Amino acid sequence: MPKTILVTGANGQVGREFQRLAQGATEEEMHFYFTDKESLDITDKQAIASFVEKNPIDVIVNCAAYTAVDKAETEKALADKINHQAVAHLAQIAKEKQIQLVHISTDYVFDGTAHRPLHEQDKTNPQGIYAKSKHAGEEAILQCNPKGSIIIRTSWVYNHDSHNFLNTMLKLGKERESIHVVSDQIGTPTYARDLASDIMKILKKEADFTRDTQIYHYSNEGSCSWYDFAQAIFELTDMDCKVVPIATEAYPTPAKRPAYSVLNKDKIKKEYGLDIPYWRDALKACLEQIDVENTKQYKIGIVGSGFIANGLAKLLLDHPQYRLSKVLTRTDITKRNDFIENDVLTNSLDVLIESSDLIVECTGDAIYATDTIDAIVKANIPVVTMNSEFHVTTGSYFVDKGLVTEAEGDQPGVQAILHEEAVSMGFRPLAYMNIKGFLNENPSKEDMEYWGKKQNISTEMVTSFTDGTKVSIEQVLVANGLGAGLVQEGLVKLENDDMLEGGTFFANKAKNLGFPVSDYLLSSKLPAGVFLIAEHNDEQVDALRYYKLGEGPYYVLERTYHLCHLEIIKTIKRVLDGGGVLLDNSAQPRFSVAAVAKHALHAGDEIAKGIGSFDVRGIAIEINKHQNHVPIGLLTDAKLTKDIKEGEMITFDDITLQESLALNIWKEIVAKV
Repeated sequence: MPKTILVTGANGQVGREFQRLAQGATEEEMHFYFTDKESLDITDKQAIASFVEKNPIDVIVNCAAYTAVDKAETEKALADKINHQAVAHLAQIAKEKQIQLVHISTDYVFDGTAHRPLHEQDKTNPQGIYAKSKHAGEEAILQCNPKGSIIIRTSWVYNHDSHNFLNTMLKLGKERESIHVVSDQIGTPTYARDLASDIMKILKKEADFTRDTQIYHYSNEGSCSWYDFAQAIFELTDMDCKVVPIATEAYPTPAKRPAYSVLNKDKIKKEYGLDIPYWRDALKACLEQIDVENTKQYKIGIVGSGFIANGLAKLLLDHPQYRLSKVLTRTDITKRNDFIENDVLTNSLDVLIESSDLIVECTGDAIYATDTIDAIVKANIPVVTMNSEFHVTTGSYFVDKGLVTEAEGDQPGVQAILHEEAVSMGFRPLAYMNIKGFLNENPSKEDMEYWGKKQNISTEMVTSFTDGTKVSIEQVLVANGLGAGLVQEGLVKLENDDMLEGGTFFANKAKNLGFPVSDYLLSSKLPAGVFLIAEHNDEQVDALRYYKLGEGPYYVLERTYHLCHLEIIKTIKRVLDGGGVLLDNSAQPRFSVAAVAKHALHAGDEIAKGIGSFDVRGIAIEINKHQNHVPIGLLTDAKLTKDIKEGEMITFDDITLQESLALNIWKEIVAKV
């Protein structure tokens, strides 16, 4: 069995390097869950307990931390909450569940008065608030003593794509002729990739659960001042910027830094057989990585060759850092003359995988997407989807199998971006809202063919838009992925031409229910797009009024457009930059989209495809209340074994379905839920 590893703080410097290294780890060795503060709040003990209860965790690697050293002097409570109290929660749960905890601490627990490399047993004496909060976190682990766990103190961490000393120097070196840097603080820079890589080597060994928690020191080899570090950066990049040495007292900061914090690494090297690179060699490797990132042309593959795929292929031609590799199609390539570059079309999934660094899946077919994405993630290739149908059908199975994310551009992805922005600004979302201009739950085939031809999209697609199936799928994905609920099954689909007024209805419902909700407004007057209804702290009311957001207590944050394939490129960049998942269906979905008969159906009737059908439409339902329902995404090549009344939900007792990977996965998901 592979080790299952929960990495907290996955968007930090060390966390990002873990994500990159994990792409090269085999499923037989390690299985990763990457979380950030949005997906797992480690300051909430119950949230951690719930996560490890639902997921079989062997190891927790805590990369999460409050690292604003100077800001901590005025945010003592927040620093303590993250660096101390949250760490205590992790330690307690690790002890209760016999999980190995690997916690990353800091050289700042020392006061800087030493004159030789510091050993693990040397006396600590933290000076600033940040240092004291990190030290308190260490003490919490040691007092709880989850067996087999380790604390790793490190120093001066950097990587190639985060806010840190290295990237600050590179930026300033381009802008200035000279720069002043402190020369009397001595330590060791640590390349986050080296630290993450060696932690992974440690994790490959079996944890000794009879052993007390151990402290280890880790940094790159050697020592230098910040001045020396800056000099090396400019030397290795041939950057013409003069570094002027200054004393610490010439650059006063709110928090005191250790004057000397070189770490002795003999213990960790001896016990785990590590060969740690010298700091200048590590810096050179990191700078080479920056060069690779800046010059590399990523090969982007596409699954699907319809409207979205064709538009994305054209857009990729305008981005020199990306190259369209292959486009997987189920059509006869010899009969295609409509694609932007027909020579990239292929019928081979293997060829697509071999040719691509990242693959975009945009077929809208849940069963086919399940087959292709399963093969792609097994090849350790990240997947960006424009396929909410896939996510609400089988996407939950893939949450911990590899990087699979819905893209910005379609309504769910845009709502996820709005969520990220809102939360970062201190808003608390109450309602995730879509806007739909027209609804006819049982449109005629003639009308749908007319509008499909007029809009240059398939009849199936325009039908699923018109009968409410598509918007139900989108809002179920949002509910599952962002931890929201539904006011009612089938959605409210409130008719209202005012976002604030209509949104207030849902915000009030959310307050009464005790959780945010996902739904939509039906309006022919509002622009196509999405919006959030959110609340904020009372002390921001005056500012929000000044910013023209109204009187409160609810505020509208809107995106009155979604540009589908044009916005996929933003999620491609996010993933390749190490930004992680934007939106998925969560490992534990609560809601699904069931197939409901549009008219009376009879035993022996066949349904070629549920989504976009003139026989059935999709409605949002709660899985636990309808465990035998047929998700509309699975309803392909189905044959009815019973008569079905108009408006009746179709169950697995009513039909025969072709065997498929998607069907088997759905059964697993329901059993898990």
